[in-house]
Amino acid sequence: MSVETGGEGGREGLFTALKNLLATTIAIGKTRAELLVTELEEEKYRLMSLWVKAIAAVFFLMIGVIMFLMCIAFVFWEQRVLLFGIFASVFLGGGMWLVFALRKQAAQPSKLFRASLAELEEDMTQLRRRSSRQT
Repeated sequence: MSVETGGEGGREGLFTALKNLLATTIAIGKTRAELLVTELEEEKYRLMSLWVKAIAAVFFLMIGVIMFLMCIAFVFWEQRVLLFGIFASVFLGGGMWLVFALRKQAAQPSKLFRASLAELEEDMTQLRRRSSRQT
C-alpha cells in the first residue's frame, strides 16, 4: 500500500506537460509564420498591381496633357509663350503638391502585419490565461 508522492510518475507528467507545451508553441509559431508569409505575398501582389496601374496612368495622362497643350498652342499661336508659361507653372505646382503629399504619406506608419500582430497578441493572452489557471 504505498502511494507515490512525486517520484517517477510526477516526472513523467512534468515531461509530458513540457512536451505538450513545446508542441503547442511550435504549432502556434508555424501557424503565425504561415499567416505572415501569406500577408507578405498579398501585399507584394497588391503593390505590384498598384505600381503597374500607376505607371500606366501616368503615361496615358502625360500623353493626353501633351496633346492637349499642343492643341491649345495651335489655337492660340500668337500667345504660345504665355500659354506654355502658365501650363508650366500649373504642372510645377501640381508636382510640388504631389511631392509634399508623398512625403506626408511616407511619414505615416505602415499597417503591414496588423493581422499577424493581433493574432500573436491573442495567443499571448490565451497562454497567460492558461498558465495562471494551472498555477
